[in-house]
Formats: sequence, C-alpha cells, structure tokens
Amino acid sequence: MKLLVFIGHHKVGSTSLQDFLWRNAATLLRAGILYPPVESDGHARLLRQALVGPDPEPQPWNARESHNALAFRMLFEAVQYPVPPWHPDLPSVHQMETSIRNQIKVHQPQAVILCSEVFANFGAWAPGLIGQLGRLFEGAEVSLHCTLRRPDQYLSAWHAQRIRFGDRVDPLRAQGLEEYCGTIHLDYELLLAPWLRAFPSARLSLRNYADVVAAGGSVADFVAQSGLAFPPGLAPERRVNPSIHPALLEYARCAAPLFPQPEVERFCDFLIAVSDRVGAPPREEVELFGAANRAALLGAFAPSEAFLTALSGKPFFAQLDRAATPRPVPEVEAARSVRTPLLARMRGASRASPRPSGPLASAEFEPGLAETFIPFVQSLEIA
Repeated sequence: MKLLVFIGHHKVGSTSLQDFLWRNAATLLRAGILYPPVESDGHARLLRQALVGPDPEPQPWNARESHNALAFRMLFEAVQYPVPPWHPDLPSVHQMETSIRNQIKVHQPQAVILCSEVFANFGAWAPGLIGQLGRLFEGAEVSLHCTLRRPDQYLSAWHAQRIRFGDRVDPLRAQGLEEYCGTIHLDYELLLAPWLRAFPSARLSLRNYADVVAAGGSVADFVAQSGLAFPPGLAPERRVNPSIHPALLEYARCAAPLFPQPEVERFCDFLIAVSDRVGAPPREEVELFGAANRAALLGAFAPSEAFLTALSGKPFFAQLDRAATPRPVPEVEAARSVRTPLLARMRGASRASPRPSGPLASAEFEPGLAETFIPFVQSLEIA
C-alpha cells in the first residue's frame, strides 16, 4: 500500500486540492485510492456519494477538510493547540485513528491520501505527532508532498488569510512581519525537516509554487506528482478560498478589533466579492512590506534558502532576489484609492434585491451591516 501525505504549505492551493479529493472520494475509492473521512459526518456523506452521487452544497468543513480536522485534533490533544470553531464536535484522536484503520482493513486500498496544510505545524508544535501519524501506516510506501512559495508572496497571502478570519494583526509594513520570524511561516526547515527525519525512506515531492501554477494548479500538479492512476470522469478542480484584494486589506484589518467576529467575516466576504470591481490596481502591484521590511524578510529567510538549496541541489527559488524589490503601489495609497468606489458598492449592495449565489449575495450585506460599515470606511484613517 502507498501512503501519500500532502503537508502544505498554507496558501498553495491546498483547499482546492482537498475539495477535489473530497468531491471525488467515492470514485477514487472504487479505483483503490482512499481519501479517508475521520468522523461521522464525513462517513455519512461518503456513503451518500457512493449511493446517490454528489452531496449538495455547501460541504461541511469536517468532511471536505477532514484531515485538517484530524491534524487540529492531534495538536489539541498534544499541546492544547486550539481547534477552530469551523471544525465542531470532533471525536478523539483515538477514534479517528481507529476509523482510518478500519477503512484500510475493509477496503484494502492500493493507496491512501492524507492532505492537510495543518500538518505543516507539526514540526514546530509537536514533532512526535509525525511519528504517531506514521504508525497508522506501518509498512506503507510513503511519499511526502510539500509545496513552498517564495516568502514575500507567501506571507502576503497568509497575512491576508489571517485578516479574513478576523485575527488581530499589525500591518506587514510595520510590526506585522516580526511575529512570523522563527515560525514555519518563514522557517521552512522547521516545517519540513521533522517530516524528513520521521520518514527517512520516503520519496519527497518538493515543489515551488510557481512551478505548480505553471503545471495547471495544485490538483493537476498533485495528480502528476503522485504516480497514481487517477480514474477518468472525476469532478474537476474548482477555485475555493479566494483572497481579499490587497488594496482592501487595510479595511478588513482595522475592522477586526472593532466589531463582532460574525460581522467582520461578512464584511470580509463582501470585500472579496467586490475585490475586482472597485478600480483597484492589479493585485501583484500592491506593496505590503516596504523596502526595509523586505530586506528584513530576506535576512530572516536566508537559513531556509540555504536548507532548501542543500536539499534540492540548486537554488530553490530562482528569482528570490526579486523579493527585495517593492511593488509599485504602496498599500496605503492603494487603500485610499478605492475608498470612494468601495463606498458606492456598499451603498448599492445594501439596497439591492437578494441574489441566489456568489461569494456574498447582496442580501447578506443588509442595511444593518451597511449602517455599521459605511461610516467605518468613511472615517477610517489610513496611514
């Protein structure tokens, strides 16, 4: 039996890959590839997939991102790392492990796929969990799959993700960079080396995110790197977990400490929905760090680059020097430039009739939220 473990990183298409594997779990199982659920909701929905067909949307996080649930629960039992509220009512790790063992015993798969960017945290928080996970699959032929992104591009995306989920953070152009030093978000050796020590005989598929994008995205790249015979007729990849435009990030970041979390989440959803409709500069032109913090970032990343070069036998990020050059539009300037069109969108959304779909239907930005956030956006001092 083969075991394929995708360990992240964050913001490299892992959510799209999980979504693809989950929506095709029943079809994959018929082909001898097990993407195992770990709790009752996932088991029920996998049975529905097999008997009826695709499960109605939206998919619960415990099913679609079942191995995130596993990883969070393992971290919680080991070091009290908090399980986020979008993974409710999880069974114990022992029950999850028993579930996986029983699925392997019953189905006798040719391959098992575990996929979770949360696995990236194991080395920093509880390295022993890597061996604990491995013991579920004694004798398996193991391959580790890890995708890494150039650090400035990665931190821009990860910082935006945290803001979207309501974390209270300083901007990257100020003190926000400091909290990532010494963590897996800048220390890629801390992320990867414990996995290599725990699985010394594993095949390593270490991918530069730029190459993943060039190969067609996280799903196409994983399928190509896996060495597995994926069956025909699978539901295609779809884009999930979109990001707030960097020109709008400051509005979301400043809202987080001022308003209740549910309201902030709905505000962020609205910002995502209008991200490309407020006349913002191209995403890749907005500068979040500034020259000084870019230099500090590269200094902090130097040991990771040396580790990756030694591991791959060549410079891993061929264009790493570009991380030193600020993008042309400072974040503050970009945020100010979109204020007027953003307010117009907010006023229009609060008056619009309900729409049935989209990242955020207009009806979700109801007048009550408009009354809160329109004055906030109008009065926010961006500096």
